[in-house]
Amino acid sequence: MAAVHRYDVLDTPPDGAFDRVTALAARIFEVPISTVSIVDHDRIWFKARHGLDAPEIGRDPGLCASAICQYEPWVVTDAEVDPRTLDNPLVAGELGLRFYLGVPLTTADGHNLGVLNVIDVEPREVTEDEVEMLESLAAIVVDELELRLATRSTHELRRQHALVVNDEMVQGLTAAQLALELGNEELARDSVAKTLAAARAIVAELLEESGGAGTLEPGDLIRPAST
Repeated sequence: MAAVHRYDVLDTPPDGAFDRVTALAARIFEVPISTVSIVDHDRIWFKARHGLDAPEIGRDPGLCASAICQYEPWVVTDAEVDPRTLDNPLVAGELGLRFYLGVPLTTADGHNLGVLNVIDVEPREVTEDEVEMLESLAAIVVDELELRLATRSTHELRRQHALVVNDEMVQGLTAAQLALELGNEELARDSVAKTLAAARAIVAELLEESGGAGTLEPGDLIRPAST
């Protein structure tokens, strides 16, 4: 659950990248339903769903909630006679689910966030090639989640750097102002110089992280006068 919250995916808006994966999975397997399911404490929430109206369902055992407890694909060829799924509401209820193939969405550090699955209301067998195909699509889903996590981490790091720059500037310039008020111009100049040096160091680090080239010279943080 800590991993689920780290990826911050629950209750986020629909996303075309994930929607395309479920649409493609349903088309490849010729089934009416496919979902990207994230398993929460007491529910299964659909980040993407094809052929299903409900945005979430209860965390009942037998399907997604059970599939995340292992690293192998979860295959149910006929849910009506499979003892693992007999009591699941999707099987016993109006939907009448009969076929289920789910591949866990496993993070780089080994946590299962949920499942990419394909569902049919008719029993059917599944081939090894089909399982591998769904595993490849599940890997695409995980790659997308990892990319979004990395992007958020980068933005947060830059925000923290911006706060550091702000603090350095405020403290340094406040010290310079106090020095001027006390008539100590040398101390004021020293405070300004140290403030600019600290700002240049942080900005240079940000440029390096973003792939920027070159170095910052003493005057690079000073806006030139307009002509």
